[in-house]
Amino acid sequence: MTIKFTLGLLFSASLLIGQSFDPKEDKKVQNFRQEAEAKAGKELADSSFWKKGGNFGIQFSQAAYSNWQAGGVNSMAGNTVFSAFANYQSNKNWVWNNRALLAYGLNFQDTIFNKTDDRIELETRLDYLKSKKWNYSAFLNFRTQFMPGFANPGESGDELRVSDFMAPGYMLVGLGATYKPNERFTAFISPATSKATFVTVQRLADIGAYGVDPGQTARVEIGGYINVAYTRTVLKGVDMQARIDMFSNYLEDPTLIDINSELIFNFTVNKNIKANLALAYIYDHDVKFDLDNDPATVGVPRSQFRQVLSIGFTYNFGHKPE
Repeated sequence: MTIKFTLGLLFSASLLIGQSFDPKEDKKVQNFRQEAEAKAGKELADSSFWKKGGNFGIQFSQAAYSNWQAGGVNSMAGNTVFSAFANYQSNKNWVWNNRALLAYGLNFQDTIFNKTDDRIELETRLDYLKSKKWNYSAFLNFRTQFMPGFANPGESGDELRVSDFMAPGYMLVGLGATYKPNERFTAFISPATSKATFVTVQRLADIGAYGVDPGQTARVEIGGYINVAYTRTVLKGVDMQARIDMFSNYLEDPTLIDINSELIFNFTVNKNIKANLALAYIYDHDVKFDLDNDPATVGVPRSQFRQVLSIGFTYNFGHKPE
């Protein structure tokens, strides 16, 4: 009786195993996965689901003096900015927003070159539409620069660098919610954000530049993050773009808020000639300034300001927010 019962169990198990590994069923699963991947690929490739656009600008300024009694220094300056976006939305509840900003500027004065702008900013955000104005979101933001930076005009050499590509580099990754009542205003709130700071120049890492522990090339913080962006036409021919990022480290001094903000006004002269006023404010408690040039003195955080006024050629392309 026991032998018959055991044989029965083995026979039943063999049937179940045979059904589990039925090549026909496995083929159905493969076909379903391939069909789903193909459908997703077609939707991503369909241009009707995408809104793409941006602008490219080149600005110049120049001053020359000859026998000028009041004095002056010959100078030339140039700046180029490229910004673009590619936003995807199908007929379903998923939205994918992508943004890129590249900027670089130089000033030449009395045989001395100095940077006036140097930025690489990339951002991507995936939204699940919960309602007409609120979304669940996951985002990634990356910032760094192209070229070495120096504290004083005319300086050069590795030993005098205060910044470089990926020194610092910043990457934020977080989960949260996005409030977007229209195309002009967006507010992203993330209670769970990871902020990574990279300093790949070992000399800077050894002195603990940009908040990393001395000798370490990276630092990770966990905190809350808020990003607010707003664009609108202020007057005919005057467009405004405003953005502010705020981050608080939950584990270290949560009341000290890191701020990165920018306010830009574009003044249209004609279709391709524009004047541009850009204002930027940054405060990062981990970025210390040595005010008395004494290595033995502990640096202190300071507010950072940048203002650039320029006029030049601008080309807009693609979709323009309403």
